[in-house]
Amino acid sequence: MSIITDINLEKQNFHWREGFSYNFPIKRELFSRAAKEIESKQIVSITGLRRTGKSTILKQLIDKLIESGTNRGHILLFSFDESQPKIEDIIKEHEKRLGKEFLKINEKIYIFFDEIQKLEDWQNQVKFFYDNYSNIKFFVSGSASLFIKKHAKESLAGRIYELVLEPLSFSEFLVFRGKESLLEKPQMSEEQLKNEFSAYLKRQFIEIVNESEEKCGEYIKSILEKVIYQDIPKVFPIENEELLMRIIRIVASQPGMLSDYEALSKELGINRITLSNYFFYLEESFLLKRLYNFSKNMLTSEKKMKKIYLSASFFAFLCNETDETKIAENIFAALLKSKFFWRSPQKHEVDIVMAGGEKIIPVEIKYKENVSKKDMHGLLHFCKKFGARNAVLVTKNAEGKEELFTGGEKISVALVPAWKFALQPTAYF
Repeated sequence: MSIITDINLEKQNFHWREGFSYNFPIKRELFSRAAKEIESKQIVSITGLRRTGKSTILKQLIDKLIESGTNRGHILLFSFDESQPKIEDIIKEHEKRLGKEFLKINEKIYIFFDEIQKLEDWQNQVKFFYDNYSNIKFFVSGSASLFIKKHAKESLAGRIYELVLEPLSFSEFLVFRGKESLLEKPQMSEEQLKNEFSAYLKRQFIEIVNESEEKCGEYIKSILEKVIYQDIPKVFPIENEELLMRIIRIVASQPGMLSDYEALSKELGINRITLSNYFFYLEESFLLKRLYNFSKNMLTSEKKMKKIYLSASFFAFLCNETDETKIAENIFAALLKSKFFWRSPQKHEVDIVMAGGEKIIPVEIKYKENVSKKDMHGLLHFCKKFGARNAVLVTKNAEGKEELFTGGEKISVALVPAWKFALQPTAYF
């Protein structure tokens, strides 16, 4: 008996019912980027940590297609969460339902595959239909980035457009809290936005934006346990999942820690190669983020010591003693999507370096009530070494501009409150 008789497409495709809508009105910022790719040929992949809203975006795209007049029957949704039939069998089952082969349909067929990383050899199966069926448009989502990054580069080179769905930005947090009105005139709502930013540090997932700290703590733990004990072992060769959790707790206690593998491998009782692999697995699973010590020569940066952050600062609340300034530093290391920090042999340091083309801007996070010129020393040394003329100091409350001088050159330092910087970080670069 063919496996296709066991595939119940009706169970997953509620949108085939006339008048049905998935009706998720609030959209993540990534939705508009995905929607722009609806008419392109390329496969669109949406990856990211668990519970960030990948499946919801797929359903919002389906609603958009139907609203624009697409035939409901020409939109197929299948999640591989519970079963993993071959893509060929899913398509045959849908063709049987339509009473017509896809190749004989003169309209585009939109196929949405959720949790596709659970399907063995998915990339080659998708590739076959991408190459041979010009009227199929694929959207795929998955939580394990290696399935998208590694296999896509090998099998889907030039055929796939990757989008990564991060935890909520501060603006998105306000929207999901029902407080988007604060975004209209932020300067008039300064005190409220300060309080909201403090809440945001612990609530970067949609389902907990209005929850108590106790519920947030339980939620953090549940996500980490599922990724570490269920997701990662299915993808990577793990001998001891508990060590992964220990590494997360160590980084959570000191976000931005330097990657001293020698000392850490001794502390954990494992060799350096295993430790390095475990860090790689955690990064590929969207739990950790690595920054490189800035150099104009990228090869040199790769070889230098790195700094390790959490992908979402709220994971730091696994450890109650974690310094709030370090948590704020972590949030901006994640939000700014930078690849660099800077630390000199003399231990002058800058938390984040934004580098694009010829423009280089150092960013220092000092999330405290009072800042002084001493807090700008790292910025000054960086600007002197690399010829930068502008810098950013992120504070808790202080705002304004400081002018520093080095070698007769003026350095302009923008002091920006954290809540304001989080709303529009790119405005300062």
